[in-house]
Amino acid sequence: MLSLANVRSAGGAASYFAKDNYYAGADADRSGLWVGKGAERLGLTGTVEAVAFEAILRGELPGGGRIGREGADHRAGTDLTFSLPKSWSLLALVGKDERIVTAYREAVIETLQWAEKNAAFLRVERAGKERQVQSDNLTVALFQHDTNRNQEPNLHFHAVVANMTQAPDGTWKALRNDRLWQLNTLLNTMTMARFRVEVEKLGYRIGAVGKHGNFEAAGISREAVMAFSTRRQEVLEARRGSGLEAGLIATLATRSAKQRDVDRGALMSRWEEQSWGLGIDLAGMVRDARERSAVMAIAAQRQDQDRPTIAQRGRVMVLELAERLGIKAGDPLVPARIHLRPAQEIAAAHAVASAVRHLSEREAAFKATDLAKAALDFGLPTTMPLIETRIAQLADQGALSKGRGSMQGWLTTTEAATLEVRLLAEIERGKGAVPPILPKDAAGAQLQASANLNFGMTLNPGQEAAGRMILSSVNRVVAVQGVAGTGKSSLLRPVAQILGEHGKQVVGLGVQNTLVRMLERETGIPSMTLHRFLGQHRGLLEGAASQAELAAARSAYRDTVLVLDEASMVSTRDSDRLVRLANLLEVDRLVLMGDPRQLGAVEAGKPFALALAAGTETARMETNLRARSETLRLAQAAAQQGRTGEAMEQLKDHIVEVSENGAVVAAERWLSLPPAERERTGIYVSGRQLRDEVNRAVQTGLAANGEIGPESRSLTVLSRVNATREELRHTATYEAGMVLELTARQSRQHIGKGRYDIVEVDAGNGRVTLRDTRGRSHTFTPSRLGPTLIVDRRDQVELGIGRNPGDKTSALEVTERLGAAAAQGQAAGKAAEPQRHAELERTIERVRPFEIGL
Repeated sequence: MLSLANVRSAGGAASYFAKDNYYAGADADRSGLWVGKGAERLGLTGTVEAVAFEAILRGELPGGGRIGREGADHRAGTDLTFSLPKSWSLLALVGKDERIVTAYREAVIETLQWAEKNAAFLRVERAGKERQVQSDNLTVALFQHDTNRNQEPNLHFHAVVANMTQAPDGTWKALRNDRLWQLNTLLNTMTMARFRVEVEKLGYRIGAVGKHGNFEAAGISREAVMAFSTRRQEVLEARRGSGLEAGLIATLATRSAKQRDVDRGALMSRWEEQSWGLGIDLAGMVRDARERSAVMAIAAQRQDQDRPTIAQRGRVMVLELAERLGIKAGDPLVPARIHLRPAQEIAAAHAVASAVRHLSEREAAFKATDLAKAALDFGLPTTMPLIETRIAQLADQGALSKGRGSMQGWLTTTEAATLEVRLLAEIERGKGAVPPILPKDAAGAQLQASANLNFGMTLNPGQEAAGRMILSSVNRVVAVQGVAGTGKSSLLRPVAQILGEHGKQVVGLGVQNTLVRMLERETGIPSMTLHRFLGQHRGLLEGAASQAELAAARSAYRDTVLVLDEASMVSTRDSDRLVRLANLLEVDRLVLMGDPRQLGAVEAGKPFALALAAGTETARMETNLRARSETLRLAQAAAQQGRTGEAMEQLKDHIVEVSENGAVVAAERWLSLPPAERERTGIYVSGRQLRDEVNRAVQTGLAANGEIGPESRSLTVLSRVNATREELRHTATYEAGMVLELTARQSRQHIGKGRYDIVEVDAGNGRVTLRDTRGRSHTFTPSRLGPTLIVDRRDQVELGIGRNPGDKTSALEVTERLGAAAAQGQAAGKAAEPQRHAELERTIERVRPFEIGL
């Protein structure tokens, strides 16, 4: 892993970073290695000397001068700590394989060289404005350490990046280090990718590749790794709350003083004895790896006629990857003659292809660094330079398009760009294509009359303007942009009333079943999901319908107004299909309603924002009707315009800030409310972990108050695994104990529709073993994924139950009802599986008299 921290002061830094270098026998005066172009330009080469190092951290230049003003505060530098996974530390330090140390050091140095090309920036001020300028150099002191504070094997490198960089004009300035922080996971991933390639050459077999490219050595168990990781356990047990700050607090709170004058011989004897006690023959593993490496080297040097050609070997690798990743022949993201390339280039091409599909499922545009990170995360045997080369090739070939101006460094697929162009063309096609339903001057008066007579309200100017546009526009596609609380639903009631009086049918569309029900309930407009509406007309959209079928569909939707609610949640693909369908059916109006600043699409694209920016006829509703106080109104207005700091300033008298135990504080404040206040007060959190902590805290409080219990029931519920279709094609997404649900038969794999338990994952062969409800085993190959599937994790939820004295339903019956609903899917799957969420909501509604700690 890679962790970052600011070096707080120069004093004593040299002696601190020089400790614990086992191989070099480091002392406090000379240790470490200078790395980077910045160090070269300052004349700093070879071994790091204490005096020079501390001067650099104070901002003093070797040739005279300094960074910043004399006497001003100066940030010393940034410590990037690169740590090897534990099994490799054991092989390197206890198994005494120095080759591993060298391989990791070289991987770290390669990463630092990439960082100085891509993450070194400085600030300059021109015409009173500050802007960032990219430099090409870093000054880094690299120190090797081999133990943690509990004196366990822990090979890691401290790369201390000094707070200085040379500007293009030759002057030395302070370094902006925010890019280093932003790219920290990518830096770790590329380091581990390079290390993986090298240790495989050394004869080692690797385990499964996990988060951020980390992997252990094959042959060393998880139990053995944890036995040498007591320091990590201390930090985990001390954590309170969640997030970076909590982790940092726990790390510092459990930190013991570094031991001085450690007897290295005794320490090594202790490590070796512990390894033998755990049944790990580290020396034997190193010996086997060396022998395997020698055999591979001999095989690579053989020149006899039996040796396969590069093309033959390439074809074998392509076939293996095609089986694992489900690559089809003629994939436009993979070169046609890829089998003629070296093995690592083949892997890079497939990794980038998978990464493009993965990212483009949910985002129309993505950063080049995010694409590289995603490609490396698939764990194929390749490295960052090859990944970057392949990305550049796809951009040169036109498969990826580069952003310009403020979007420099961003990429999009040609398909996404083409889709956006077609969407805008379809909106343009509908301009001037329909007659007004009411004249503009009459529409406003009729709207206000309908609102007053039928619904007892008066429309504000924004609502009236939006209603006038819907009724009087000559454009088929119109947009209503309304921030949260502006009364969009209230507007639709009189609009629908008037449309009905003029012989028009109104059909509401929503992204989820929950939103569809809300739209029907609040406006009275018959509604359906967008997915259902598009599915009903798939033949028209795909050009497979006959002229007679097209005529029948147009007849059915004659005099129809379509209203899409929360349009910002719809992907570009579905927006394009909807607008095309509106033109094909020749509907009277397609009204897009939403706010791009409030809710975004789960799938790729921001078509609603794109339509607004491209000049679609738009009415804007900006008067917030929900804000009941001036403070809330001002805060909401600032937040909606992106002025977060101003919004927080408005709310400062209503904010309780806590550094830890936030879940407990939130639960205590909610529990202290009177029952009537609790009914209309919610607790909102970010992230599943914090949600679970809040739930537990609330349950504990309710039980202490005697409001739930003493009966309780532990339920197994399912939580959706949030994965793209591309991730579902890789075995790394699956774990034993998960539940796999196939929504349609996988005909290529002879597996029927239904729910299966995942029993075993064979990453090496790319297969997953399933067990059906009858106990029969099936083999599933993710790379050959057919129709959509759903993957869930099993979680345990403890329910405490109490009831009102007058209620006749038993606590056990309540638990069983909740269990039946929960077994169909956790509320966390709301976006992907709204029908299941609705069932859970209906069950909870039926047992409303109970206080349930969910």
